[in-house]
Amino acid sequence: MPHPAVERLVRCSRFGRRLLEAQPNLTGQLVDNIDRAYSRDEMLDFLSAPACEDESALHQRLRQLRQRVWLITTARDLAGTADLAEVTTAYSALAEVCLTAALAFHHAALAERHGEPRDEAGQTQQLVVVGMGKLGGGELNVSSDIDLIYLYPEEGNTDGAKPLTNHEFFIRLGRKLTAALSENTADGYVFRVDLRLRPWGDSGPFAMGFAMLEDYLVAQGRPWERYAWIKARPLTGTHHDDLMQIVRPFVFRKYLDFDSFAAIRDLHVQIRREVARREMAHNVKLGPGGIREIEFTAQVFQLIRGGQIAALRQRPTLGILAELATSGLMTADARQELAAAYDFLRRVEHRLQYLDDAQTQLLPDDVESQAMLAEAMGFADYAALIAALDQHRHKVTRHFEQVFAAPQTDQNSHPLAAVCCGTADAATTHALLENAGYSDPDKVLATLDSLRQHTARLAEST
Repeated sequence: MPHPAVERLVRCSRFGRRLLEAQPNLTGQLVDNIDRAYSRDEMLDFLSAPACEDESALHQRLRQLRQRVWLITTARDLAGTADLAEVTTAYSALAEVCLTAALAFHHAALAERHGEPRDEAGQTQQLVVVGMGKLGGGELNVSSDIDLIYLYPEEGNTDGAKPLTNHEFFIRLGRKLTAALSENTADGYVFRVDLRLRPWGDSGPFAMGFAMLEDYLVAQGRPWERYAWIKARPLTGTHHDDLMQIVRPFVFRKYLDFDSFAAIRDLHVQIRREVARREMAHNVKLGPGGIREIEFTAQVFQLIRGGQIAALRQRPTLGILAELATSGLMTADARQELAAAYDFLRRVEHRLQYLDDAQTQLLPDDVESQAMLAEAMGFADYAALIAALDQHRHKVTRHFEQVFAAPQTDQNSHPLAAVCCGTADAATTHALLENAGYSDPDKVLATLDSLRQHTARLAEST
C-alpha cells in the first residue's frame, strides 16, 4: 500500500509526480527516509562516496543529491512533519554542501594546471564565497536562486609552471563553480546562481580581492547595498573575520545615521509604487503585505539601530523580529503577527514552488493549481486559503506602514521635522522617536509640547 506522504506528494506536486515516474527507485528511498530530516552529514556522505572522477560525474552527483533532498523535504513538509525551519535549513545546507564540494573539485583541477594561488608572503589563498540574501540568512527557498559574491583575501600569483594572477585564477574558479551549480543537464540543475549583487553589478569583476571590495564600499557603496549586505555570510575559505571587519562598518553605523532615513524612505516609496502595480496583487513575496515587507521592516531597524545593538546584527528574519520585541523596539503583538504571517507566507511560497519546481511567488490562475495549493496548505478550498492569506497580508501592510509613517510629501525634510513641528499624529510621532533611538518618547513629546507653547506665548507678546 502506498505511503500516505508519497500519495500526498503526488497530489500536491506535478514535479514530484514526474520525478517519481521517471525514477521509480526514488520512491523506495523516499519511504525509507521519510521519518527524519535529511541531515547535512547525510548530504556529505552522498557526495563523498565514491569520489567523483571527473567533472561530469560531479555534476551528476550534485543533481542527484538535490533530487533526494527535494523529495524527502517536500514530502515531510506536505505531510506536516517538517516545519518551516527544517525546510529552509535543509535547502541552505544543500547549497553550502554542494557549493563546497564543487569548489574543492575545481580548485584542485585548476591548481594542478597552474599551481596554488599565494599572496606576496607565500601564504595560500582560497576563494571566499559569500552567501547573500536568504542563503546568507540560512532561510533558502525550495526553488530559489542563490545570490553569491566571489572574493579572495590577497593579490598575488599561482606557484605553478603556468602561473596566473590570483585575480585570474579565482575568476576562472568562480566561473567553473557557477556552471557546476546552475547548468541545466539531463538531471536538472542544483541552484541558479545570481552574481549581480557584487560591486558594480554585471559590469564588475567576477571575483575580487578584499582590498578592492573595501575601496568600493567606502567610496561608492550605495544605501541599498547596505540593505543587501545585511545577511552576507562567508561560506568558504578563510579570513572571514577580516572580511566582516570590512563589511560591518559599512552596514551598521556606530551612530544613528539620520541621512539613512531619507534613503530608507525612498526605498519604501519604491516598494509602495511597485506594489501598486496591478500584477503584484497575486505575488506573495513582492505584493502588498508580502514577504518582502516583513523582511524590509526587520532590516530597517537593523540599519538604523544595528550599530548600537549587537543582537540586531543577526541574519534570520524571525530572530530579528524576536530581538526587536526583546529590545522594546517592537511590541510583542506586532512581532507575533509578523512572525505568524512570515511563516504562513513562506509556506505558501514553498507550495507554489512544489507545483512545478519553478521559481515563482505568483498565486495560480488555473483551477487545478488552485485546488492543489489549497490542499497543500490544508484548506478545504481555494477561497478559504485566500481569506486566510488576506488576513495575514493586511496585518503585514499595517505594520509596514507604521514603520514608515513619516509624511512623504517632502523627501528632503529631516525625518524628525514632523515631530518638532507637531504636524504628525500621536502614533506616528511616537514611532518616529522610537525609531530614532529615544528610550522615552513620551518625555520628549512633553518637552516639545512645552517648548511649542512657550514659543507661541512669546510670539503673542511681541
